[in-house]
Formats: sequence, structure tokens, C-alpha cells
Amino acid sequence: MKIVFIVMRFGKDGLSTNILELTRGLINKGHDIHIITSGFKSIGTTNTVFFEELKSEFNALGVHLHYFKEPTGNPLKKTLLSLASLTRISRLLMTLNADVIHCHSPNLTFIPWILKRKYVSTVHADTITPNARYKHPTLLIAVSQGSKEFTEKVMHSPPKTIRMVYHGISDRFAQPISKDSINQLKLDHNIPTDKLIVGFVGRISEMKGTDVLVEAIGSFLSPEIRSNMHLVLLGDYLNKDKEKWLDDMLLEQQLKDKVTIVSFQDPKPFYQLFDVFVLPSRSDTFGLVAVEAMMSGCCTIRANSNGAYDQIDDGVNGMIFKMEDAAELGQKLEQVLLDENLRNTFAIRGKEKALKHFTNRQMIDNTLTVYEELMSL
Repeated sequence: MKIVFIVMRFGKDGLSTNILELTRGLINKGHDIHIITSGFKSIGTTNTVFFEELKSEFNALGVHLHYFKEPTGNPLKKTLLSLASLTRISRLLMTLNADVIHCHSPNLTFIPWILKRKYVSTVHADTITPNARYKHPTLLIAVSQGSKEFTEKVMHSPPKTIRMVYHGISDRFAQPISKDSINQLKLDHNIPTDKLIVGFVGRISEMKGTDVLVEAIGSFLSPEIRSNMHLVLLGDYLNKDKEKWLDDMLLEQQLKDKVTIVSFQDPKPFYQLFDVFVLPSRSDTFGLVAVEAMMSGCCTIRANSNGAYDQIDDGVNGMIFKMEDAAELGQKLEQVLLDENLRNTFAIRGKEKALKHFTNRQMIDNTLTVYEELMSL
């Protein structure tokens, strides 16, 4: 089938990762993928390697990329660009005449709605609010129980239109790398080789809870544990102000020498470098990085934002703490850092659950079931 994705922009985030994996799986099953987008946008960094690699992957897969200009500037310019983009996207949808339209950006859902086309949309964020540009899709994909509840309560989505499809990840995360490779990775990034490593993957910002993690380590770990651990933040700053924001926190908590910051890149080898992975996010629809860590065999602790209880059975294959509760996070961190057997148990069981429930194969098959239902309506 011919499938069109509508994506406002690609950033260094889980949305880009999810769309790439979905695209790869659909193309491998013989489907034709077109993506309508304004392009690739770097936030808070001039490092464009991620976007160059993403675009190269799309091109290698044979994806048809169609561009429009994202509306920016003063109100008049923004209005004119919005009209031009609306015209461009509408003409593309009519010309392509796809079997399935899948809108990944909520504020662009009004375009297939205006054209009176059936379409699917996915809930990729729990920060959107009802507005004139958002129109309820024919079928809506929720990626966690929490995102389903969000769409019903906040976006007022008709429950009968909602289908649950968990995000999936490549089973490459399950493939181990050698201890020599891990040690070399540590040396390459000046990460101590004699400390327990606590890791975080994501944008450095309040939304992702970076401050909660820093406070948990600085204020709620015992001095003995703190002296035997090191924090690695794999990600870019949301904006330049966040660099000072983080520096000030690290100075206040006396952690400047306990943290290594690595610009975002393929996280796979880092998950196996971490002894414990923490996702302290205040806002998620699923929390893809937690599943990546679990499948990589890394003991995982995460906040109870959306996706937590779909992924982790608390105390069985990982740990869940109350969002923003640095004291509880500190207590759980100390527990696993002190107990190697517990860390290993959570790592083994977490990997088993990730491989059972959150693979690309399952995501692709379940997404195709939604597409087939759409085409039958």
C-alpha cells in the first residue's frame, strides 16, 4: 500500500526514532512510504550529524521526502507561509492519493480533515491542548494506557476510535557489545572506569526531569554511594540557557566532577555502559528510551509518567518512582547501587519483558492492523 506520513519537523527525539523504525519495518514489508515534512531541525546544538544520518537512512530505504516551509517570522509572514504550506500539503495529498494518511503532528490533522480524507493519527505528546487546528482522526493510535487516558480526558477523543499500539524498537539493542568496547567508550568520553555509572538519555531540560535526577544524586544519596558513582547525561541542551541552568545545579549539589555530558548520538552502546538507567521525565507518552535501556539489559528506573506501568512491573523488572520526587528516586537509586544482585535481576527481567512486548515486529504488525481497519471503513 502507499502510505503518507505528515510530520511537522524531525528533531533529536523519540518521534524521529519511532518514525524511522516504523518506516523501515513498513518498507521491508513492501509498502511505499512518502513523508511530507518541513525538514530536520536542530534545537540547542549546531551538531547536525544526527539529522544527516537520519536523512541518509530515509534515502537509503527509498522513502519519498516532500518538503514544505514551516511558518515562522512576524504575524503577517507566518500567516502567508501557513497558507502556502496548507496549499502545498493539500496538493501533495491529492496528487499522491495514498491508501493511508498517517498524521504524526496533531496541529496538521486539520488538513486531511478539510480534504474529507480518512486518516490515522498517533499521540506522540501529552503536552498538546485542544485547538482549532486539531481534528479528531478517523482512528487514533495511543502508545500507552496513559496516552489513551490523556486523549480521552484532554483531547476528548471518542473512545471507540482509539487503538493501542506500543512503540517498538529494534532488537539490535538486545545484542551485547564486548567489555573492551565498553571500556574504550568510557576512555573516549573521559568516563571513569572504576565507578558505577548512572545514565540518562534525552534532552537536558525540566520536561525531561534532569533537575530531579541531579537533586536525587546530590541531596539523597549517602556520601559513600555518591563517591562510588558517576552520572552520564547523553543528550543536548534544550537551549543555551539550560547549559547555565545545569551548571548552577551541579555547583549547588557539588557534583561538577561527578558528571559527564555527551552530545546526543546512537545510545545503544551507552545503555550497556550504564549500570543503572534513569528516566525522570515529567512528560511522556511512552518513554521510548526506557524500553531501549531495558532491552539492552540495563537496570531501569523511571518516573511514573505515561508509559511507566505499561513497561515496568515495579520491583519485578525495574523500579518506578513518583514524578518529581527526588527523595524517592534517591532511595531507589541507592538500593540498586548497593545491591549488584538486584541490579542484575532487574536487568535480566527487564530485557525479557522488552523482547516480549516492545519489538519493532509487534509495532509494525499492530500498526498495519490499524491501517487495514482504516481502509475497510
